[in-house]
Amino acid sequence: MMINWFDTLLDYTFHVIHLPGTENILPDHLSRLFEGNTKRLEGDMAYKPTKLSDATRERITSERYASKTQRVFRVHKIENNDNERMTAPIEERNSILERSHLFGHIGAEAMVKDIHHNQGYHWTNILHDAVDYVKKCQTCQRNNISKRGYHPLRPIYAYLPGDHWAMDLAGEFEESENHNKFLLILVDVCTRFCLLRPIPNKEAKTIAKELVKVFSDFGYPRIIQSDNGAEFKNQLLKEVLDNIGVDHRLSTPYHPQANGLAERWVQSAVMIIRKSVDGTSKDWDYFVPATQLALNNKISKRLNTPPFTLMFARKLNPFRDYRNEKSFKPMSQAQLLENIEHMTNIVFPAIKARTDSVIQQQKEQFDNTHNITNFTPGDHVMVKIPTRTGKLTPVYEGPYRVLRKNNGGAYELQDETGELLPRNYTPSELKLVDQDELIPADELYEVESIINHRGKAGNREYLVRWKGYGPQDDSWLTPDKFSYDKTIKKYWERRKTHSTNNDLPASTRKRKRAATNVDMDKPTRRSKRSQQA
Repeated sequence: MMINWFDTLLDYTFHVIHLPGTENILPDHLSRLFEGNTKRLEGDMAYKPTKLSDATRERITSERYASKTQRVFRVHKIENNDNERMTAPIEERNSILERSHLFGHIGAEAMVKDIHHNQGYHWTNILHDAVDYVKKCQTCQRNNISKRGYHPLRPIYAYLPGDHWAMDLAGEFEESENHNKFLLILVDVCTRFCLLRPIPNKEAKTIAKELVKVFSDFGYPRIIQSDNGAEFKNQLLKEVLDNIGVDHRLSTPYHPQANGLAERWVQSAVMIIRKSVDGTSKDWDYFVPATQLALNNKISKRLNTPPFTLMFARKLNPFRDYRNEKSFKPMSQAQLLENIEHMTNIVFPAIKARTDSVIQQQKEQFDNTHNITNFTPGDHVMVKIPTRTGKLTPVYEGPYRVLRKNNGGAYELQDETGELLPRNYTPSELKLVDQDELIPADELYEVESIINHRGKAGNREYLVRWKGYGPQDDSWLTPDKFSYDKTIKKYWERRKTHSTNNDLPASTRKRKRAATNVDMDKPTRRSKRSQQA
């Protein structure tokens, strides 16, 4: 066989030249042609692999595959092309978004999928429009839970002992034999030195009396901080601190982090007392002095030194028998002055340097792991309800407008009438929303009461009596016309039932549905809009 081929080849004159495979294009392409008659498995859009290597198996676990009778098949995802869908007219897009969203108040991505697959529409920036629509839905903003926002960390600090104290109250505990029920806790911000005082009650005069005793022993501070509890925020304590010139700083309500130093020492003190009582909880105040000493001898993480040492410029005497030891030579006046100078020029500057270093590390860690949020005047926000009464109670209320940010980082808000809210709010309590400008005050009317209702669940209207107007001005309103749902909730609480047996027949008049939320569209807003009484 080979001899016959040689005879044929030797009939030609030729030169043998080496051609690399990468340049031998035509034969290379011909060798890579797939078979035309490809076998497919019935009912499966996939090829059956003959053997799977370890690398292939690892890739399979990370992709979308389906397992069937221990065989692996690739699942082909079939999607419609956006170019094949109809482009909705601009004037109809809002109603398309509304129809999709109101079917369960779904999110933006679910709205886009619904519009694509069920309505067959698509347009440029459809997802952006859907997100904007959800942001303007007042019902969603009241109930959707969002990630909390925070300001950059601003730790409190002081560079000299006794300048700045933080105080808080622990309890109520079981009444002790000394008739004590509460524990007053004061912490020196500079040294972390704490003072624990059991007290019988948390009346203003009791707190003021204990503070006078403490500061008479340790000197009056420049600054004292506390929460907004009635035991700290009262006229008596204000007059006492004002007369001695102490700056009393109050943390924002429902924001214990603002007084975190005292809160942390409350936890530590209560934990030690709990471990000490051994079931005799009536004797809890007996262990308070030992608890105070233990906390003050604990090495501070920030300062790397026990608070007792920093406060008194000496170490705590160890627990041992001193009766047979020789007396120590007392320090001279010059040595005492030298010791004071050493604390002033060496120790306290070192404390300041270490405090600054630890604070910077804590700040960087906090800012990198938290959602940093800043609101500007004019922004519209929803406020988180601190005390919800049930699972179906809205999570947020509002919207309100940001008026300003105070020096402590809390925000002053105003309602749609321009009135200031009774307290300030921290960023973690707020959620930014899209909203038109506040309604002019002459377009708002205050609800005196809801008189009656008609219709079934999901299609109800409420008969509203306006404050300052007579029965001839009563109006039927749908729930979305109310600024707050508290008015409706109070109405049902008065009736003591949710039965619809006495409901009036539903309205037969055609109600106009706004493109977005009625509360947010000025052109379609009713002239009489309810506000919580």
